[in-house]
Amino acid sequence: METLWKCAVLGLSASLLALAFRKQNEEQALLLGIGAAALILLAALPQLGELMPLLRRAEERSGLTAEFTVPVLKCLGLSLLGKFSAGFCRDLGQSSAAAALELASVCAILCVSVPLLKSLMDIVFAYT
Repeated sequence: METLWKCAVLGLSASLLALAFRKQNEEQALLLGIGAAALILLAALPQLGELMPLLRRAEERSGLTAEFTVPVLKCLGLSLLGKFSAGFCRDLGQSSAAAALELASVCAILCVSVPLLKSLMDIVFAYT
């Protein structure tokens, strides 16, 4: 929770500074926003690492294999990457590129989830 407070303060401060810089120098404002986003992501990554033992334990207890859990984690990563990338494009005023990035991330997620869907279909059709 402490990390979230720090990230919130960093994000709000960078946003206010970028707003002030935007009138004088658009490029510096953009770089400030990208730098703040990178720092926030770096601060959040160690917290995601704390989830791995929990996910491994859930995997062991449920009997699921990596065949099922890895695609889910990949989908999560792809969705976050698509969301952040699209946000940066919107900040640059490129809404069409942002929409294309979001569509590309959805397509990538669908491709990654194909093995999961195949396994699910095998399970469903085995009982019918």
